[in-house]
Amino acid sequence: MPIGRIGGILLAVIVLVWLGSGIYIVNPGEVAIVRTFGNWNGNQQTEGLHWHVPWPVERQDVLSIQRVQSMELGFRSVGEIGSGEGSVQRSAESRMITGDENLVDAQLVVQYRIRDAGAFLFNVKDPSEGGRPDGDTLRDATASALRQVVGQRPIDDVLTTGKEVVQVETQQLLQRLLDDYGTGIMVINVQLQDVQPPDEVQESFKDVISAREDRARFINEGEAYREDIVPRARGEAARVVQAAEAFKVERVREATGSASRFLERLREFRNHPEATRRRLYIEMMERILPRVEVIVVDDEIGANVLPFLPLTDQGTTGA
Repeated sequence: MPIGRIGGILLAVIVLVWLGSGIYIVNPGEVAIVRTFGNWNGNQQTEGLHWHVPWPVERQDVLSIQRVQSMELGFRSVGEIGSGEGSVQRSAESRMITGDENLVDAQLVVQYRIRDAGAFLFNVKDPSEGGRPDGDTLRDATASALRQVVGQRPIDDVLTTGKEVVQVETQQLLQRLLDDYGTGIMVINVQLQDVQPPDEVQESFKDVISAREDRARFINEGEAYREDIVPRARGEAARVVQAAEAFKVERVREATGSASRFLERLREFRNHPEATRRRLYIEMMERILPRVEVIVVDDEIGANVLPFLPLTDQGTTGA
């Protein structure tokens, strides 16, 4: 076989292989972006078998727009994320200041997916760990959002009761930042992991927590004592006031009655002075005489009776 023919066959095989390298498959839930000399015309290829002019003219990027991915802030899992093989803390990322100027280490996991493949690939130039183009931008935006939210709240909210609110506000702020950057990323969930004071101050922080618990306990005891003593004091005060009011009403009625009786007698005295004077005299005698010991002596017998004075009784009374 002539050498020229063999060379032609080899050239044809090379061309076929080169052309075949332009064949690619887009799976369900994926899109493909084809660049021509590095430029993208804005079109995306959906699932199926496709072909493009092979490198160096064109090349494709196939991205999943349904797969949920995770990004860790403040720590790195050993092995796969969520495998439970342990983690390595990154204090530079996790340490931040709360609204009441306390230090706290907050570790966070962000779950996200690609919403716009074109924006994801072209709007942010972001080399990162593992070659994932979302890494630095997403991590920096997450750290910024979390620090802003934590910086507006006291440490108690971050550690205990306000964790859910911190997660929600961080997710909302992070999504706004990513939209402003045009990253094409949708945040699915933000989950706080380990949130605690730095190791250097944990003992002191425990003392503070214990003191706050004691303070709350003392306040509760004081409130309970107040709830017990105040109603009783109010009841006693009400009883005294009611007794005073009853005494006042009684005295007013007695005084009113005495005044009415006096005025009635005054009118009678003006109309019948002599009869009224005699009646008042008789009434007075009726009140006095029952307390006086009276001895009645007949005139005939009395002349021969020696008067007897109860000197013994008088002496006893005088003593």
